[in-house]
Amino acid sequence: MEEKYDVCPICGERLKGPERQVGEDRPRVNAIDHLSKGFNIATAKPLVFAPIVLGGVISIVIDGMWGNPFDPISPSPLLLFPALMSLLGVVVTFLLNFASIDMLRDAYMDESLDLMQSINYVVGRIGTFFIAAIVGALMSLTIILTPVAIFMFVIIVMDETGIGDAVSKAFWVLRVELGDIVLLLIISLVGFAVLSWVPFVGGLLNAFFGVVVDIAFIDVYYLTKN
Repeated sequence: MEEKYDVCPICGERLKGPERQVGEDRPRVNAIDHLSKGFNIATAKPLVFAPIVLGGVISIVIDGMWGNPFDPISPSPLLLFPALMSLLGVVVTFLLNFASIDMLRDAYMDESLDLMQSINYVVGRIGTFFIAAIVGALMSLTIILTPVAIFMFVIIVMDETGIGDAVSKAFWVLRVELGDIVLLLIISLVGFAVLSWVPFVGGLLNAFFGVVVDIAFIDVYYLTKN
């Protein structure tokens, strides 16, 4: 189809057509599309599940051998070694959670996946991620700022930026894609609730579903900024 231009009524010169808005030609994508994209990437590249599997194994080993010395209901004897091991488990889980986001970013961008490389990346930015975890936890207490916290984590890794810039961009994404983000959150919460009722493997299914949801949020941010 030939593009139409306005013509000057005096000289007949062809004038520039109306400018298109950024993203005007982008196909409309909804929450289901984002989740579908996450599912397809996760199943095509199962290595993205490595961080949550490793974290789960470490937690089971630590709890099985020493229990949880900080459990107020049924504490094991508060010995120094069990306490240190539990603390180590928390630190490792923290690192693996952010390493998971880095691996999901690589999977989304169709780059090679390397768990140790992602862990080393997180260790190199441990200060930023530690503060981000605290800020994210405080935001999640308000419930309404939970999506901002999620996007903050995604943006810190995707753009390799700082917390302030990530929070600013997170609010921008929320403003632009509010409807789809709310729907994505509702679907995710319902999915987590349903999977929690599955006997024996409910926790594992929730962890896997969480990976799909994380990729969906990555997809929302990537498509919005591009």
